[in-house]
Amino acid sequence: MVLTYLILTGSLEAIAIVLALSPGNLSIALPAGRAHNSEIKSGVFSSQSPPNPEPDTASTGLADGIYLYGQSSQPEEIKQEYFVFEMRQSKVVGAFYLPRSAFYCFYGTGDRTQLNLTVVDTYDGSRSPYSVNLEQYYPISTISENDHRILGLCTEAHKEQVWEK
Repeated sequence: MVLTYLILTGSLEAIAIVLALSPGNLSIALPAGRAHNSEIKSGVFSSQSPPNPEPDTASTGLADGIYLYGQSSQPEEIKQEYFVFEMRQSKVVGAFYLPRSAFYCFYGTGDRTQLNLTVVDTYDGSRSPYSVNLEQYYPISTISENDHRILGLCTEAHKEQVWEK
């Protein structure tokens, strides 16, 4: 009931705190203040290409489904950027995150190699356009419970902007 209220009021920070305090909690939680906000934004929204060799992009055709991509080919590496999203008929809802840190929801459209997104700031609700070249990231086949929880929060908060138009 509390979680439903928080989702409807759009307070992702409060949702993350509630989930972090509940049994089976998320492995990441939003910071209490804005101290880490610039670090997260600079890591998650960097305009540079990842410092990795070219990932194998043979499987970047995106049918409807849930996907996880990262700067590393291994999930949950500290200081590596990841994003989890659900694709439905070329429309997408998801989240950017750094393991054990904050996350930022997004929604938009996508195709085989690119996502064109609106990113929602977790703290102030502001929205910014952002484009992701999927060929610069590694597809990761193992999607964790934590990834599903984060995705669920973002899907609930932004499904109307994408799927219920």
